[in-house]
Parts: sequence; C-alpha cells; structure tokens
Amino acid sequence: MKKILFVCFSSIIVIITGCDTTIETDTRHYNIRFTNTSNYDTYIQRSFKHPDTSLATMQHVTVPAWHLKTEAHSTTLCAGATGTTYESEFRTIDTLMVFVFNADTVESYDWEQVQNNYMIAQRYDLALNDLYQLNWQLTFPPSKEMRNIKMWPPYGTYDANGYRIE
Repeated sequence: MKKILFVCFSSIIVIITGCDTTIETDTRHYNIRFTNTSNYDTYIQRSFKHPDTSLATMQHVTVPAWHLKTEAHSTTLCAGATGTTYESEFRTIDTLMVFVFNADTVESYDWEQVQNNYMIAQRYDLALNDLYQLNWQLTFPPSKEMRNIKMWPPYGTYDANGYRIE
C-alpha cells in the first residue's frame, strides 16, 4: 500500500513540476505583442501610475531594465513583471499606460528635456478589456483595430509610416 501511495504521489509531483506555468492561455497573459510598423525605431515603456500621465517618475527609457526598443518594421514582446500575468496586475489598477517614444528623440535629447516637453510619440491608456479585444497586440502607429482605444495623440494623427499628418 505504501508503495502504491509513493508511486502515485511521485507521479503527481513529476506532472506538476513538469508543467510550464508561464504558458499563455485565454485568461493568462504574460506578454503584449508590440509591432512597430513605422519607418523608425521606437522605445516603449509601461506605466501603472494612471491617472498620472506625466513622465516625471519614469526612468530614462534607454536604461536596459526599463525599456523595450523595437526596430522599424519589427515586433517584440512586452513582458509583464517576472512570473506575473497582466491579468493579475489589473487586480490593483484599472489602466495600463504604454508610452511610445521615437528612438532618435530619446537618444538625441537629455531625458529631463524629454520629460519636461512630453516628447512622446504615442500613449495608449488600456483597460484589461481593451487588451482582450486587441488580442494582446499593440501597433505603432495605431492600427485601425485600435481606433476606439483611449490614446494620445488621437487615432489618425500618423500616416502608415509613423509620420505625423499635418
């Protein structure tokens, strides 16, 4: 009897520890896919400090621990906190802000100047429901699917190459 219990218990432990708990499911997302369709490189940075949309508390986006650089016409994954799903982040917040910066701007100007002059290319203010509707995919410039998402500047500000429409 002890042998049978030991074998059953051991099998359960092997099954549990062998499972990847970071696999994304319909209700568990560890990444947001960010596609930069513009003709220039961008940096993106997340913030959970809504409604404070200022950049005052934000670390310089070129500091590796705080940024995600996305080359022109490429896609990267914006991971949540290590081992944490975005759904769990929304237990304590109602809005995730994603800031998009032109890489040339961030790399050419002092970070204080970028902060004080709010030199962002785009800001998305996302509710959890928005992320589900977008299938966890953001684009810059905003895609047609993103037209109803709260953002600044508003949808239609950029052409398909990421240049402001004057």
